[in-house]
Amino acid sequence: MHPIIFQTGSFTLNTFWVFFAIALVLCLYLLIQLVNQHNLKMQFLSTHFFVLVLITILGARIFGIIENFDYYFTDFSQERILDLFAIWDKNLNFWGAIGIFLLYFYFLCKRDDQSFFKWLDILVPIIITGIGIGSIGAFFDGINYGNETNMPWGVNFESPIVKYAVPIHPTQIYTFLYCTILAIVLFLSPRIKKLKDINLPGTVGLLGISIYSFLQFIEEFFRGDDALTIFDIRISQIASLIVAILTGIFLYLRYNKHTKTITPNS
Repeated sequence: MHPIIFQTGSFTLNTFWVFFAIALVLCLYLLIQLVNQHNLKMQFLSTHFFVLVLITILGARIFGIIENFDYYFTDFSQERILDLFAIWDKNLNFWGAIGIFLLYFYFLCKRDDQSFFKWLDILVPIIITGIGIGSIGAFFDGINYGNETNMPWGVNFESPIVKYAVPIHPTQIYTFLYCTILAIVLFLSPRIKKLKDINLPGTVGLLGISIYSFLQFIEEFFRGDDALTIFDIRISQIASLIVAILTGIFLYLRYNKHTKTITPNS
């Protein structure tokens, strides 16, 4: 584990943020390519880009604070208040970020007469790609770690933030693997005959959200880092399952409605 790549004086180059930057650059490149391929308006996204970034960070931070409520609100000292704004502590909640982003993006699409589902088809594979790359940074940083295991691929983390002194599941690598495979499938989906024949905007995006959520639900069984729980079940695991089920149901109902509107001669 190498959380720091370079350090001198007051400057520290953190591995997590390096991989975050790599993910961001790659995702922006993929976005430009796919926007052109799908004849969408890049100007629509560029106009609202910075607001979307701020909204996403805000959502991730708010839900991250809620998830770690006891830490931030043990007292009302000036130091604790300042900690609320210290996003560099990497306490950012994934579902908070995605939820706020999608809600605001849907609002923008409705207001500016853009197809939300067409955008969803290109954004979801890109976001999943970014999550996969970011998980490598999380591995080197020692966050989002797993619980103890006897499997031969278990890893030892020598870090004060990891509470295990025995081999643990490299859940960050699990994330990288299933995100990479899922992203490749989604990017290749236009070539998959069955998906191509559906010809319904949003199918790829909704399918990607549903599958990713289910895979994250499974991953949560192997997580060992501290998290807010209800009846000893991690909140993030509950959220993943709910999103997977609801998205799957919505996709199924939308597909059925679409097929019923297609006449034999269409």
